[in-house]
Amino acid sequence: MKKKLIEIIESPHIHIALATGASIIIMAYFSKRILSRSIDYLPNAIPPFFIVIYEVVANKYNDHKICTTWYWIAAIFASTAIIIFIYLF
Repeated sequence: MKKKLIEIIESPHIHIALATGASIIIMAYFSKRILSRSIDYLPNAIPPFFIVIYEVVANKYNDHKICTTWYWIAAIFASTAIIIFIYLF
């Protein structure tokens, strides 16, 4: 059971999902507490859209360089930062 749990935790799908969840929580916090106007629904959907793109690419090109997990996590957090930056002004 411990081996199975470690295997699940080391999965790139879990890492991408955790990054997306953190991104959504960060945007919700900024939208509610810091920004003068709340973030609309469509920009909130951009970071989760990256997980959908990752799943498609990972299924099609399994061992390709584009499937590197940290590329997608960086894209998720970069899109989060860009969305927050756009709504600051």
